Amino acid sequence: MLLSIHSDRYSILQNIFLTTKGFDFCVLGVQQPSVEWERGKTEEEELDVVRFATIHKIVVLICSSLILVISSYGIVAELTGHINVVGAVLVDFEFPPPSLSPIYAKPVSYLMIAALALTFSGFELAKPYMAKFTKSQMSFIKLIAFVGIALAAYEVFYNFAIWTAEIATNSLLGVLNPDVLLNQFPNPKTPWNLVFATKLSTTVLAVTIYVFYIVRQIENSSETPFRAAPFLSEAPSA
Repeated sequence: MLLSIHSDRYSILQNIFLTTKGFDFCVLGVQQPSVEWERGKTEEEELDVVRFATIHKIVVLICSSLILVISSYGIVAELTGHINVVGAVLVDFEFPPPSLSPIYAKPVSYLMIAALALTFSGFELAKPYMAKFTKSQMSFIKLIAFVGIALAAYEVFYNFAIWTAEIATNSLLGVLNPDVLLNQFPNPKTPWNLVFATKLSTTVLAVTIYVFYIVRQIENSSETPFRAAPFLSEAPSA
């Protein structure tokens, strides 16, 4: 009889201690709540959300425009200039010219920066929508990202190996200009500029790794394990 009463009390206490939306709350002052009750956002918090979205939308717009302009220039320059080396037009010069500005970079470097910034800001805006994806959809995205990581990592190591070998060979010949080195495999008729190929493959590797990380982050944030009160973790003994 005494054991039955004790078990009933234990069941009542278990029902009192509930887990709602990822945090514990209790009554009778036995355990302090781990997180405050949900409340409406203050005006400052709402402004911060608006600023957050605005900044990332501006970054997405600027980077998308920059990628479009640089890519269009590269395609048109190669077609009109009859250049057979892929990516050479984005490596052959710096902008702004070094004679006018101490800070300058090649178009391929701007393309790399824009792609990375676009990926970051784009996923910052997409997180609330991706949180609604099903488990199968998230798993498919992880599969694509994982395959992309493997392929991009191979290309990075492959291009760097060729680049290092050609730099060593050309230095022995007294010619040292990394910007003109080419990867003529697998088709010698359409070689790739190694600076362009290396930066492109490195960008793809960074993007795919970040996509995989974001998907795992969203999956982990959607998991809300039950956290029972300490004295409810075990059933009462007889």
